[in-house]
Amino acid sequence: MPMSTGNDRLRTELEQKFQPPIDVLIDPSLLVASRTLEQLADSKVFASQTQATLGRTPTKPRLGDLYVPAAFRETISGQQQSTVQKTDVWDFYRGQAEAAFPDDVVDLLDKNEVNGVSADELSIELQWENAIRDSTRKERLLRILGQEVSFLQSGGLVLSRTTAALNAFRDAGVPVIDIGTAELDPELRETLADIGYTTPAGICSFGVSTAGSTTDALVGDVLADNSDLLLYRIGN
Repeated sequence: MPMSTGNDRLRTELEQKFQPPIDVLIDPSLLVASRTLEQLADSKVFASQTQATLGRTPTKPRLGDLYVPAAFRETISGQQQSTVQKTDVWDFYRGQAEAAFPDDVVDLLDKNEVNGVSADELSIELQWENAIRDSTRKERLLRILGQEVSFLQSGGLVLSRTTAALNAFRDAGVPVIDIGTAELDPELRETLADIGYTTPAGICSFGVSTAGSTTDALVGDVLADNSDLLLYRIGN
């Protein structure tokens, strides 16, 4: 298949993905860091579910439903703050950022009625032991990551502060195309700003459910098998 054909299909799939309303999963990395939790609380993301504009003209909401991984919801809701902050889940998503208070995360999710999403059966078999050290002892973290992959597989969009989950998906066996230092398209950046994500990072990941043909077109024989899930990483 000619590369141009693959690029056209990729462009079409991404354009379709950004047709409102867009279902969005909030990656825990945005919630466990105090700075981005505050930015999220002050943003228009939650209001965008009920009121929005497209091309300066009132239209249907740009965002569909907002979710977090259900296993993450369980982690922060069922334990004391000090206990939550010592879990491998909290460490994985926080990285080196200053930690938020779990109670503040719960309050924000409750206030905006953000539901947890569980995992459907995945179309690919992931090898988490290749991505997460001591994976057999981190069942809840693997459940959260599995729920994120499942959400991407279903066609949803994930907003994230870091690439921690993306790197884990890649190492576990999800095909990833890294598009170097490419910047977000101006129209895409405007779309993200319109739905309330006013300062989008230069990295964006997409799960494309019809990615088999696109994978072939973009990477030729690099992958041995077609995949129903492909992540595109744009930027550093």
